Amino acid sequence: MLTGIKLRANPTSHQKLVLSQWMGCARSIWNAKVDEEKYYRTFARKYYPTGTYAPIDQKTSQFKSKELTPWLSRCPSQIIRNSAVNWYQTYQKFMKGVCGRPKLKPKTDRGCMYV
Repeated sequence: MLTGIKLRANPTSHQKLVLSQWMGCARSIWNAKVDEEKYYRTFARKYYPTGTYAPIDQKTSQFKSKELTPWLSRCPSQIIRNSAVNWYQTYQKFMKGVCGRPKLKPKTDRGCMYV
């Protein structure tokens, strides 16, 4: 079953700059969601009864701030939303036991994102 098409792009230098900024925004949201989940996990371990978990969601509005993260306002909302949705789907797979816990993404030259 064909679910998508993978294409290789040859962007200009300006397009490379914009794409790298968008990939940085996607990585920033992913890493923020990983950190948020880690915080909630330690909070739940200390203050919640055994067997209960902190709520996990796909919201990203708390990460967009004019003072702290002004570059996220210049990024298309689809990039930010897709990054949060991908993190959430990975976390759901982790909870089912299909894969490991989502980890922080390092800054590399091999970035990818869903547009």
